[in-house]
Amino acid sequence: MKLSINLASRRYLDQRALKMVLSGVIVLLLFVLAIQGNAYFENRQLARQHQAHLESLQEQLRGKLPKRLTPEELTEHRQAYKRAEALLQRDAFRWTALFDRMESLLPDGVSLRSFNPDYGKNSLLMNGVAIKLKNLQELLDNLQADQFNQVYLKRQGEVKVDDGRGGKRTALSFSISLEGVF
Repeated sequence: MKLSINLASRRYLDQRALKMVLSGVIVLLLFVLAIQGNAYFENRQLARQHQAHLESLQEQLRGKLPKRLTPEELTEHRQAYKRAEALLQRDAFRWTALFDRMESLLPDGVSLRSFNPDYGKNSLLMNGVAIKLKNLQELLDNLQADQFNQVYLKRQGEVKVDDGRGGKRTALSFSISLEGVF
């Protein structure tokens, strides 16, 4: 009798090692499942909190919804906005830049006493005093030479002013209108 073992006819698996690997994979998958389940429940709880917060905010805003305006009320609101916009544009004018320009254009012997703006006509009325007619003419020439192209002498007269030494002397009072200033 001849005994021979043919190892190629049957595959040999190490059952113990296979069970260990499969057990390890199952434990790893159970661990991942536990982590995913925990994350799911945390996200679900967070979603409930956000939903409750959203509902409370909506409840607070229910009474604060704007009312519908009638066409007349809408027209009134638009007019109020236009008036407010006009006021803001008036405040946007740079008075310091204008005063700086006037100071550079003002000749010796002339003093300005008041500025009266007329926003409706975009004009500025200036009142002042000049020692001599020559000084007033020089001011008018300076204004026309600068970017003020519509300069009008509205009024001119004589007034008594202090000369700085306790006495009085005669000077010219005037009013000049500058158009298109604003």
